[in-house]
Amino acid sequence: MRALIPRPLRMFFPAANPGLDPAAKPAPAEAVPTVELTVYADDSVVFGRLPLAADRVTDLMNDGTEFEFTDTYLQSLDDSHGLLVRTVVVARTEIFAVAVAGPRGDPRRRTRTRPIPVEIRVGRYDVSGNIHVVPGTDPIVGFRRRKVMVPLTEATIAFDGPGGRTVSRFGTVLVNRELTAWIAPASRSDVRPPELVPELAGSGLAKDFTVQLVGPET
Repeated sequence: MRALIPRPLRMFFPAANPGLDPAAKPAPAEAVPTVELTVYADDSVVFGRLPLAADRVTDLMNDGTEFEFTDTYLQSLDDSHGLLVRTVVVARTEIFAVAVAGPRGDPRRRTRTRPIPVEIRVGRYDVSGNIHVVPGTDPIVGFRRRKVMVPLTEATIAFDGPGGRTVSRFGTVLVNRELTAWIAPASRSDVRPPELVPELAGSGLAKDFTVQLVGPET
């Protein structure tokens, strides 16, 4: 993770082109929307904005390897010290999880899936939420086959800091699969979708979703 120090601006004036009408105004460039994200790194939490140059945050985080955040606030998890930074660049290999505020992505990109509650340990963070899988498939195996950043919906992320245990809830949390220590079926009822609770008590889901721990891929 590194902060970018602003450089002095250089101004230049292009020469007039006789083939162009000087009174003509160029079409305004279409603004790229930004999204507010909370990034959980090894020793700090980063709050900042990122240009949403993709349909979904999941696509953005999986397509890139480095991300330049603006209007950023960094907070140390060791001593709670905070720092305001205009711009900071974070490599995906440093990101354990990313919390997304607001609604989910483009509904046109969604496919028919089934939410399955899981718990994940990634670095110092405990993440719980629903992983969405194709009906009839194993969510644990599916997690291992996903791209690097895997989304969980209705998610909770918790960690221990100088002030004690911090627990936050978000609509979506992306987890770095490559940094995950283990994943298992959720053991707490509060992270289970209401529509799945009756089935969890029966034999249908238990038959396809047996308790297991999965370590990092080798």
